[in-house]
Amino acid sequence: MIEETIRKLQQMRLYSMSEQIRQLIESSRFEHMSGSALLSFVVDAEFNKRNQNRIERLLRQASLKIPSATIADIQFSAKRNLSRDSLEYVLNGDFIKQHKNILVSGATGCGKTFLACAIGHYACLSGYSVKYFRVPKFLETIAAEQAVGNFLKAIDKLGKVQLLILDDLGPDVMTRNQRNHFLEIIEERYLTTSTMIASQLPQEQWYAVFGESTSADAICDRLFHNGYKVELKGESMRKTTT
Repeated sequence: MIEETIRKLQQMRLYSMSEQIRQLIESSRFEHMSGSALLSFVVDAEFNKRNQNRIERLLRQASLKIPSATIADIQFSAKRNLSRDSLEYVLNGDFIKQHKNILVSGATGCGKTFLACAIGHYACLSGYSVKYFRVPKFLETIAAEQAVGNFLKAIDKLGKVQLLILDDLGPDVMTRNQRNHFLEIIEERYLTTSTMIASQLPQEQWYAVFGESTSADAICDRLFHNGYKVELKGESMRKTTT
């Protein structure tokens, strides 16, 4: 009877549940467990396995540049203008629930990418969908989608990502097509999902990256309106770790 139950569980793709039952039987623990305890044990096993599989899938799909970056490894210090208290709103993921943007600026090497990836990693662990791009690669990807007639489909897909990380904005000025594509993405996501932008340029210089003033105003207004500003300072982290 137990073997038949295990077979049915496997047919329903409840593999962790069936494996836990088999292990319990082989270890004789099965005989000493109440029905409710057994049910709780095997359901927890299935739930935990599925949750772990989902997190692993979210992390793969995120394509984080530094997949090993975690919040625990962030170096908080006054010299970096980075304290845990000031980032609590970001680190606990509330900004994603509220569809806020995160705007990170700072000199080359100050840890912008690591910070962005650590936040992205935490978002995945919390069950949110995340996608990381460097801005140059992002613009190339969107242009390629347009070339094969998939632009609207790509916009729709990116619009549903709960946290879109766009790293290395600037200093090159975008072409007309690039800023139009960028505006379409930001407009699609406005007030419905969260976007994180990281740039070595101060935020007041971001307008220049988008070129034409009307488009630049439209993009920056949507980013800044509900944006949380993080301005990193200090020496290059690459220098301090060599």
